[in-house]
Amino acid sequence: MESPATRRPTLADVARRAGASTAVVSYVVNDGPRAVAPATRERVEAAIRELGYRRNPIAGALSVGRSNLVGLLVPDTANGFFGELSRCFEAEGRRRGLMTMLGNTGYDDDGVSEHYISGFSDLRPRGIFGMSVASGTRLPADTPFVFIHSVPEGVTAPSVRFDDLAGARTAVEHLIAHGYTDIHCLAGPHSEGQHGDGPGSLREQGWRQAMTAAGLATEGRIHRSSFDRVVVEGYARDMLGAGPWPRAVFATTDEQALAVLRAATAVGARVPEDIALAGFDGIREAMLGGVRLTTVRVPMEQLAARAFDLLDTLAAPSPDPACGAGAAVGAAAAEHVVFAGELVIGDTCGCPQAGATG
Repeated sequence: MESPATRRPTLADVARRAGASTAVVSYVVNDGPRAVAPATRERVEAAIRELGYRRNPIAGALSVGRSNLVGLLVPDTANGFFGELSRCFEAEGRRRGLMTMLGNTGYDDDGVSEHYISGFSDLRPRGIFGMSVASGTRLPADTPFVFIHSVPEGVTAPSVRFDDLAGARTAVEHLIAHGYTDIHCLAGPHSEGQHGDGPGSLREQGWRQAMTAAGLATEGRIHRSSFDRVVVEGYARDMLGAGPWPRAVFATTDEQALAVLRAATAVGARVPEDIALAGFDGIREAMLGGVRLTTVRVPMEQLAARAFDLLDTLAAPSPDPACGAGAAVGAAAAEHVVFAGELVIGDTCGCPQAGATG
C-alpha cells in the first residue's frame, strides 16, 4: 500500500486542501462546465501546486467529452519522410496543448489501421490523423478524423495532402531540360499502380505526363520496389548492377533516391556525370553529406498546422440546433487542402549551381 508521501495526489486530496468540493475542483481542472468564483479558483489552484496534482486526461475525457490526446497513424517512422512529418505533427500538437499518440501501420496495413483507430477512439481523443489508411477502413462515427498525405478515393472526411502529380512533373521536366532522354522512374510497388490515387501513384503519373509531353518513351523505364528503406536499398543495387545504367532516374521518394545514390557509388557510377538523379519529399537527410539531392521539397510544418485547424473545426459544436449538441460542423467534412511542393536544386541533376530553388 502506498503511503500518503508516495502515492499520486487525487482530486479528493486537492478538494480537502482547498476546502472545496470535488465537483468544484473538477470545474477548475477541466475549465468548466460551470464557472468558479475567483477566490475559490485561487484556493484550488494553490492546492494543485502545493500537492503537485496532475490531471488524468482519460478521466477528464469521460467528464468533459474529449481528452487532450490526438492519434496519428503512419506507415513507418523509420522512413525519413514519415519520421519528419510525424515530428511536425507532434510539435504542432504540443503548441496547441495536445499530446500525440503514434501508431505505425506498415505499408500493407492489413487491418492494422482499424486496430489503432479502435484503440485510440476508446481514449476519447480530440481526433485522429490518418497518414496512410487503406481504402475501406471503417472510420469512427464519434471521433473526428482527418486524412493526411494519402487520401483514398471517395472519402468524405477532410484531408490535407501535397500536390504529388504537379511536383513530380516539375522534377522530371527539369531533368528533361538538361537534355536527358533516357529517364527512368523508381516507383512504388504494384499495389500502388500507375492509376491509383496514392502519393506514389500520382508521382508516377507526373513522370509519365512529363515524358509523354516531351515525346519520350516510358515503356521499360519503370521500376517498382517497396518503400521500405532496406528493401529499396537492395533493389537499387540490383537495378544498377544489371546494367546498362539509365542516364537519369526520378525516384518517387527521397528514400528511394538516396538508395540509388548509394547504389551508384557501389557500382562505380558517378552522379550526376553518369546517372542524374531527382527525388521527392525534401527530407533533411537528402540535404546532408557531401552530395545534396535535387528534390521536390514539401511544406511539412504547414501541412501539420492546417490538419490541426481542420480537426479543430470538426471538433467544434455545430451552431445549428438541428444537428444536435456537439455535432461536427459539416463544412469541414468537404474540405480538401492541397499544398504545392518546391523544386530544390542540389548536386545530383547536373546543374552547375547547387542550392537554388526552381
